[in-house]
Amino acid sequence: MAPSFTSPKQALEQGVCGQHGWSSRYFRDPATGRWCVEVRWGVGPDAGRVFASEDASEDTKPGAKRGHAAAATVALAGLADVLAVANAKPAVTIEAAFGPRFDATCRVVPTWSAFWALCASAAPPPVVAIDVEGNLRAPPVLVQACAWCDAGEDLSVCVLEAPSATDGLSEDLRRLLADDRVVKVFCDGSGGADKRSLGVDSREGARSSVVDLEVLATELAGATGVKRGLARILNLAWPERAFRATKDAKGDVSSVKFFADVEQGKRPRLGGVRDVPRSAARYAAMDAWCTLVAYRGLARFAGREGSGRRCERSIA
Repeated sequence: MAPSFTSPKQALEQGVCGQHGWSSRYFRDPATGRWCVEVRWGVGPDAGRVFASEDASEDTKPGAKRGHAAAATVALAGLADVLAVANAKPAVTIEAAFGPRFDATCRVVPTWSAFWALCASAAPPPVVAIDVEGNLRAPPVLVQACAWCDAGEDLSVCVLEAPSATDGLSEDLRRLLADDRVVKVFCDGSGGADKRSLGVDSREGARSSVVDLEVLATELAGATGVKRGLARILNLAWPERAFRATKDAKGDVSSVKFFADVEQGKRPRLGGVRDVPRSAARYAAMDAWCTLVAYRGLARFAGREGSGRRCERSIA
């Protein structure tokens, strides 16, 4: 059964923008006083539209409520063509969409020495995507770092670390986090739990070498009421794909539960990566890899280092 909405604004925000990770911004036209809403469904000048209503209610709480509803009504009608194109794309889980390419091109290595050796071939400036499992404690349960390692091959390398409960993060991981020559990419959002569990300063502008996909997506495609999440950011980053990526909730359950159980003390603290089941290790490594893929797609639009060009073949 299709969800029912109590107002046009709710239908636009939850039924359209929330579903696809689009942004909306309400305002009064300074020239006419009419209420408008700008909806952005992607990145770039052609991926957005302003919808103007006939409502010129005063800028008070009741007036804004009427104006927002009027603008949303216009937007819902005007977005029909854009929504039809978006909904025509089949919804495919991240695993189905990207899993085979991850398996074919990403080498998960057991040690930092292997990671550094393979990263030595990366074209500067180096970019490393970092993801964390069990981020409600410090140090976290598991940390994954992924980088493209060769400009001539579509290859990437990912290292997993299970931080020690007594010694904390390894010297190699601390070296990576402290090196401002390395762009470190997270998909963490306003909560910042991944960064906080690693002791990374997540305040805006604190570290120019730290990038959050949620923040970058907002800069490029506008703000949303809730976090977009990795799947919707992948869709923004690679709009030319013939599918719409979605999170695979069912497939992720066992892996998520494994790390949550360790975090909550229901399982013993990991003695090392060897204690992580193979399926959970793959799930964790692929999260970091997808974070890197999403960044390289957004980087094309942001004009950052041209790194997106190297990634286009890697997710075809």
